[in-house]
Amino acid sequence: MSDIVIVGGSIEGLILSILCAKKHNVTLIDIHPEIGFPCVIPGWIERRESLEKYLGNDEITHLKILQNPNGFALRGEWVFKILTIKAAQLGVQILLRCRVTKVQQSSSQTTISTIGGNNNGDGTIICDKMFDLTEYTAQAPGKLQHSMMELKDQTNPKQSFHHWGGLALSQELQNTTSEPILQLIRDDGLCEFWYDKKPTWKPKNGWVEMMQNATPKPLKEMSIDNSIAHAESLFKSLNH
Repeated sequence: MSDIVIVGGSIEGLILSILCAKKHNVTLIDIHPEIGFPCVIPGWIERRESLEKYLGNDEITHLKILQNPNGFALRGEWVFKILTIKAAQLGVQILLRCRVTKVQQSSSQTTISTIGGNNNGDGTIICDKMFDLTEYTAQAPGKLQHSMMELKDQTNPKQSFHHWGGLALSQELQNTTSEPILQLIRDDGLCEFWYDKKPTWKPKNGWVEMMQNATPKPLKEMSIDNSIAHAESLFKSLNH
């Protein structure tokens, strides 16, 4: 069994940890006190079968999936919760409030220095493979960010897309041709609105919740299906 470390509790990180846990020792590091909170991705899946590979019928029912013209709306925050529980049940070691302070790589192993986590202090993890998925997760407030500069290609910075989202009552649909880019009517009395720029429109009764993210994917590619597919491709890369 090899040792795998995944930094970033995104959908990609959770699915990858679940797949790896069957044959590897897996540690999942997240800088937040709860994986998936704050939730900064759309509760949007294009094909139910993408989730059915990982969740049982009762778990899918709990997500209150509702068909929309562009796929299905669901309670995205609960997808994180259920997948986190599944990862823990498979033996994934989950380190919350844990920040990577340094990464050193050699030909045979990776040494990760951390602060916080289960020991609430400085720690060191040695692994065979590390996946940095922090660009798919919500940034922590303030200056509490991971430091993994040795792994970044500074000469070719990755493109980043910024999106704004909000939850409002379902009766407050926005019927315009230009925005929002994504509108998801949920089965819990709420509707998700997603924009590629800060919206000027406001719902009559105000926002129930507001969200903002910066990801390497444009909004139209931010379905949970795409996140699952990305995780599956990363898992396949371990065998090549």
